[in-house]
Amino acid sequence: MLFFAVFVAQAQSVGVDATRLRAHLRFLANDLLEGRAVGTRGGLLAAHYLAAAFEAAGARAAGEDGTYFQQVPLTGVQVEPGATLKIGNKTLAWREQFVGTTNTQEPALDFTASLVFVGHGIRAPEYGWDDYAKADVRGKIAVLFTGEPPSEDPAFFKGAELTYYGRWTYKYEEAARQGAVGVLILHTPGTASYEWSVVENSWGREAVQLRLVPGEAALRLAGWVSSAGAQAAGWKVEEMLARAERKGFTAEPIEALATVKMRTTIRQIRSQNVAARIEGSDPLLRREHIVMTAHWDHLGATGEGRDAIYNGAVDNATGCAILLEAARAWAAMSPRPKRSVLFLSPTAEENGLLGSEFYVRSPLVPLTATQMVINLDSIVPGGKPAGLMVHGERQAASWPLVEEAAKRMGLAIRPDPRPEGGGQFRSDNFSFAKAGVAAYSLVPVGVPGAIADNYRARHYHQVSDEYSIDWDMTSNETIGNLALLLGVNAASRP
Repeated sequence: MLFFAVFVAQAQSVGVDATRLRAHLRFLANDLLEGRAVGTRGGLLAAHYLAAAFEAAGARAAGEDGTYFQQVPLTGVQVEPGATLKIGNKTLAWREQFVGTTNTQEPALDFTASLVFVGHGIRAPEYGWDDYAKADVRGKIAVLFTGEPPSEDPAFFKGAELTYYGRWTYKYEEAARQGAVGVLILHTPGTASYEWSVVENSWGREAVQLRLVPGEAALRLAGWVSSAGAQAAGWKVEEMLARAERKGFTAEPIEALATVKMRTTIRQIRSQNVAARIEGSDPLLRREHIVMTAHWDHLGATGEGRDAIYNGAVDNATGCAILLEAARAWAAMSPRPKRSVLFLSPTAEENGLLGSEFYVRSPLVPLTATQMVINLDSIVPGGKPAGLMVHGERQAASWPLVEEAAKRMGLAIRPDPRPEGGGQFRSDNFSFAKAGVAAYSLVPVGVPGAIADNYRARHYHQVSDEYSIDWDMTSNETIGNLALLLGVNAASRP
């Protein structure tokens, strides 16, 4: 690869540098930004900082109306205390026994509907599986489990690897397509891969959604029921799960009716994706683009306790810092690669990949002209990684470039140690992958150091995810230069 020789020769001036990464991290993870939540002053500060830094780096505005911003219309839905779900004559307690929201973004819900148990709520013809085959859920509430039928056969739901059919997002999408008025996901730690407390904390707060388009199918109730709630309703969860996982499962009505009463506070949220572009050198190929992404948002502040700010230093100030440094390095190259590059920092990733989903619906660069997406999310600091994990489907035209870049950087590509966790669906690369674009998220593995050893267990989505001046930035610099190498090689090929 010609670029690699140039890259090594100009490493000091062209490559991603740890010292510069620190400067961006120090600001983006500062308390001043109040956790970078969408629709807040701190979030707006983060977006404007990125825009200014892209401009300083030499990347031109690629947003709307000559700006660095693509406006993303969002709606906040906060369920007020006192919401109730009645199953037959049993009333379930909010948060302790059920949580949820309304995807129709209504200020009040008060309705009664029939219930239908649809197993895992999956329609997968390629695997000969259809939980809706003999079900009519139109105007009804679908009761189902997240996850998917257990498998050790790679040809059947990809064996131990979680497919998108197992994600809770798919469950809601499919039920809406089937005409259901609502969904209740029966929670178990095994099917969800996390405890009820995670569901309660996530769904008990304001839900941020893309603003509903008139005529768009949406659920009036998108909810979860805890094991305690299911027991109170008289449901035998273990027996239901055993039936759901049997081949030949047939959906069945549940005798009791469900009554939902819920009031919500609705607000319209101003937020934006940040976009910058560097044009390619080839008069024809410059119309094609490499897209590099790193979401800027995080969880905000709770207002409770001595330290109430979720600074999101690792998640994802690290990715944003690399994106800015990659822009600076790319702009300094002479000659520049043949194809153009779009640096995209989406909003509302933490709310369900909303910024990237909106971008894919309304792309600034045609998706047909997007050759590859390189995503950077939560790059844990520490020493030189022992390897690289890559989330994303291995497309024949682009995967050799990933392998080549990893080899050049001395990183062996490692398999996902927890394929059942569905990591490939949890960051912005997936929005592009769903649209058929080659999209890869780069994750360092085997990173030496205390932060890497306990980040997931102690700091992920916690107020303790804060920047420290004593961080070893070798891992971040390595992944940054890998991403830059991959992007430039993809932009430089014939």
